[in-house]
Amino acid sequence: MRVADRSATGARADTGGDPQNGAGARAGTGARAEAGGDARQAPESAETGIPEGTLDRPLIVRAAIELADHDGVAAVSMRRVATELGVGVMSLYRYVASREELNDLMVDTVFGERPLPEPGPDGWRAKLELSAREEWALYRDHPWVSYLVAVTTRPPIAPSLMAYTDWRMRALDGHRLDFATMVQVAIMIGTYLQSAAMPLAHEAQAARVTRHTRQQWADARQDALHRTMRTARLPMVSEFGTEAFQASEPENIFEFGLHRMLDGIATLLEQV
Repeated sequence: MRVADRSATGARADTGGDPQNGAGARAGTGARAEAGGDARQAPESAETGIPEGTLDRPLIVRAAIELADHDGVAAVSMRRVATELGVGVMSLYRYVASREELNDLMVDTVFGERPLPEPGPDGWRAKLELSAREEWALYRDHPWVSYLVAVTTRPPIAPSLMAYTDWRMRALDGHRLDFATMVQVAIMIGTYLQSAAMPLAHEAQAARVTRHTRQQWADARQDALHRTMRTARLPMVSEFGTEAFQASEPENIFEFGLHRMLDGIATLLEQV
């Protein structure tokens, strides 16, 4: 079902916020150049698209998020979002200036749906663990987010994402760490989580393409794996069995790495 098939009232209730949300009318030469062939698409139709006057930035962002959840973030384009909404692609540029800005808004929205509590639990360790679990849960719900925040040296401009870093730094404040070290610790936690979540994104994409689960893939590769183990000189890896396979699951790697990272931070705080 297309996003446009939902009632406009329900869509607005889902996304909330001011229809304009501070966005200026940024169509024109720059938007047309980025859209490329999208500019030739037929204008929106009142019969097939959303009701006239109901298109707004939150609705566009929600459509993009739903598309990414279902088909992966690579499937998200201004043209595809316009198709899902049943409108002409150029109408989107009145609210979202570019695909890059759409990425920013998607990330900001999903992080904004999981705000960290104030003041949070007592103690720096409990606070950092809570923040890590909340972010991990976000990546489980929206695996594609890790593609936008991890595989880049130019992270999204997303205040809700930045709020996680700020919250972690405040959890460390008052423990004799200098500001630069607090920045490094907070970013280290986020970087660990984003990297640990990448397999979730890859698995979601592989499952969409192959229609096979990771377990089904592993079962189908058993003969090739056994042949490799018999011929390769890998004395430790060759001992892999069911227990080791389970230990290598992303969820278990996350748990193991999280506690080791918190232990390391505890050691750091003892040394200052």
